[in-house]
Amino acid sequence: MWVNKLTILLVVAIFLAVAICSSASAREITVDNSGSGADFKSIQEAVNSSSSGDIILVYPGLYNESVDVGVQNISIISESENPEDTTVRAFKISENNITVSGFSIQEVLKYDGHYSYPVENCTIKNNVLKLGTYANECYNFIIEKNIIVNGGIGVSSFDYHPGSNFTISDNLIVEGSIDIYLGPYVSVINNTLLNGSIGLVESGGHRILGNHISNSSHSGINLWESDSNEIEDNTVVNCSNGISMEFLSSQNTINNNTLICNDKGIWIKGSGGSNSLLNNTISKNNIGILVEADSSSNLVANNKVELNKKYGVYLNGIAYTKPFNRTNRFYNNIFNNTVNVFNDTSSHYTTDVSNRARVFPVAWNTTKTSGTNIVGGSFLGGNYWAKPDGTGFSQTCNDWNRDGIGDSIYTVSAYDIDYLPLVSISKQDQTVFPVADFSANVTGGYVPLSVMFTDFSQNATSRVWDFDNDGVADSTDKTPVHVYPVSGTYIVNLTVSNANGTFSRLSPITASNRPQYTLREVQITTNISNQMMPAIYGDKIVFLDDRNEWRYYNIYVYDLSTSRETQITFNNSYYNTGPAIYEDRIVWQEYRNDNNPNVWDKFDIHMYNLSTSKETQITNSGRASNPAIYGDRIVYIDKRNGNSDVYLYDLSTSNEIQITKNGSASSPDIYGNRIVWQDNRDNKGYSNSDIYLYDLSNSTKTQITTNESDQKYPAIYGDKIVWEDWRNRNADIYMYDLSLSEETRITIKGSSYIPAIYEDRIVWQDNRRGYPNNDIYMYNLSTHTETQITSNKSWKGNFAIYGYRIVWDDLRNGHSMHDDPYANADIYMCTVSEVEPSLKAPVADFFANITSGSAPLKVLFTDNSTGAPIYWFWDFGDGIHSKHALNATHTFNEPGKYDVSLTVTNENGSNTRIIPEYIVVSEDERQVN
Repeated sequence: MWVNKLTILLVVAIFLAVAICSSASAREITVDNSGSGADFKSIQEAVNSSSSGDIILVYPGLYNESVDVGVQNISIISESENPEDTTVRAFKISENNITVSGFSIQEVLKYDGHYSYPVENCTIKNNVLKLGTYANECYNFIIEKNIIVNGGIGVSSFDYHPGSNFTISDNLIVEGSIDIYLGPYVSVINNTLLNGSIGLVESGGHRILGNHISNSSHSGINLWESDSNEIEDNTVVNCSNGISMEFLSSQNTINNNTLICNDKGIWIKGSGGSNSLLNNTISKNNIGILVEADSSSNLVANNKVELNKKYGVYLNGIAYTKPFNRTNRFYNNIFNNTVNVFNDTSSHYTTDVSNRARVFPVAWNTTKTSGTNIVGGSFLGGNYWAKPDGTGFSQTCNDWNRDGIGDSIYTVSAYDIDYLPLVSISKQDQTVFPVADFSANVTGGYVPLSVMFTDFSQNATSRVWDFDNDGVADSTDKTPVHVYPVSGTYIVNLTVSNANGTFSRLSPITASNRPQYTLREVQITTNISNQMMPAIYGDKIVFLDDRNEWRYYNIYVYDLSTSRETQITFNNSYYNTGPAIYEDRIVWQEYRNDNNPNVWDKFDIHMYNLSTSKETQITNSGRASNPAIYGDRIVYIDKRNGNSDVYLYDLSTSNEIQITKNGSASSPDIYGNRIVWQDNRDNKGYSNSDIYLYDLSNSTKTQITTNESDQKYPAIYGDKIVWEDWRNRNADIYMYDLSLSEETRITIKGSSYIPAIYEDRIVWQDNRRGYPNNDIYMYNLSTHTETQITSNKSWKGNFAIYGYRIVWDDLRNGHSMHDDPYANADIYMCTVSEVEPSLKAPVADFFANITSGSAPLKVLFTDNSTGAPIYWFWDFGDGIHSKHALNATHTFNEPGKYDVSLTVTNENGSNTRIIPEYIVVSEDERQVN
């Protein structure tokens, strides 16, 4: 026992000795630049003379110095503790355990650490910071009770230190923000930001609590690629967005915040998902909650979303690839807005071919379970659906069993249903309202699609059917039959009424065109490597293959007639473009460095003759690329003179000809005597190129396109040239017929790229389903028929066509190789066969008696279709349609250029012809005069 007592006494004695020694070594150092009896006149001199534990007391005055604090464990404090009378130009802190308090600091206060030597345990408080403060590689800091004007607080770090934290609390920031990049674990608590915001970038584990943010032109609180943060008890008023979570921001908790009078209360865009929005008040914004792009698996519960001007919830776009296509869940919320939910199906994002309506994936209720819901009911289920005028579903719905769940489901939109809507009306106050409900014998099929509807509504005294939701009543029968002659997704609206009110139910019907072709797809290559950039001629497919060394390719040829594969090159080279083939000749651009590791840009054109098994080098400039071949002629781009020009090599004469000399050509193609290419010779920049043609038979050059936009990637077959065109601000396919001197717009979706052509068939890559699920489409010029060739979920590209065979490379079997997540591209081929003649759809065609004139212009349109159509649908391009009319008369009242289309249908399908800018209407000359 005595040993333990002795040990304790020794420890106490040592502690007291250390304390007395430390106390004796610490000093109070005074600074006064007015010439009084202080220790120093400048703060820097005091810092340089200080030791660990010292307190530097600075008397009032203006200190025009930039103080470099390079001594650990000191405090620099104003004597008056009043920042208004003690001004310092700047501080830079690069040591640990520093306190700065009570100053007006004119320049940015910097704490500058290094990832190997961070600055730690500093306190900045009770200062006026004119330009803010910035901490780099700093940990365990406290920044509190400062006033910051025209600046903010920045925190960044590239490394997380276990147990580190950073507290920013009770500051007033005017015209500035709190920005955190990576950083330690930061707590941002009870700050007031006027005309500012809080931003987290690539950050996680932070706490944003109790802050008041107002009048920012940006998001009040913004998360970018940030996850697992706690955003709680904040108030955001009059900002662009209240709280926004963008780009892979996931697993954040947004709890008990008040978001008022912003453009958007909460905005989730492209988040990684699994965020929780709980117990928030979201009111008087333009949009309460906006969720868009690949945002999934988010939980929205217990929120009050009320009195927002445009929409309570706006759903825009849909996840396009796993895992981002998981369902978002909304339940136990109060929605009290004029328009509670808008699911915008016009977005270009899609998941798969089955989701043609492009509906955002949302579940509007959870499983019915016991528990007090947001309006005091005894069960959790769906949401409370109100409207400010008192006519909301939950405000009027019956609840005869008094469980707080409505007696009928609530159709939020055609694609959104709350199966357990909350209500709060007492039984004695309940009025008998009609409940709309119906069924359809089919919900999809080929046009002309005949659908029988059956009304199952309750408490209704009348009904009105609108089979395409265009506002025009179509039937009042109980079991009507309607025929959809034109392909598309239609919204059926049944409205039922009684003396107490009117209610509707919406449901989609999808009518599709019957396939006009039989598509037979085969996989050409199967090995675990990359096969890319195929070309086809007859029975032979050539492609690049890196099976011998990853990312270094050789050329292979596959013979469809013998199912035999042959390796053509053996040098494991690098290729910018794929090979081209004509009859038994294969040409390609190849990099060869002649065993010189310092040469990386030597590209030349090579040719291999399958009949003679002989390879020939066509060029030796070292700058040749992009070859195409037809007969004995090879065209390519060569930069031998420092510019990009088109050259031609004639195999029969071994002569080379320079076709262009302006140095701005790319993407050449050849058919017969005609060469086409992309050219920006007018120095309009990369985004303003045109298509040019050179005729070898008469040595003439022709500019095919002249508009002020981008035309590129031309291809030619016979008299027809096709290209990718951006004149409509999106990519479409256009065609020019040399024999008719006539240009035609082929696509109107704005998502079509890099066309190829063979005879009357044009193929292209189409992104209408959204990256990375692009597809290959084909258009038949003879029948005006568009056909989707592929529909699987994968990236497809580098396609080619010969006859009725289309080849491409496809990543559907992709797996990670060499840290490349998109490895293992394979070559696929689709053979397109026409259906039986008796099963063909009609071919649309029409003409007008006049195509131009002054407004109002009355035009008679006459059907000229073939194939015995039985339904006609006219679209005059001004928002007006005409149904079921063989011929149509229409008056154009406003000046403009109008695209006119006719869709015709028979029992085998439908077909559409569109003539862009067919009708040109000018102003009435009498009104102008």
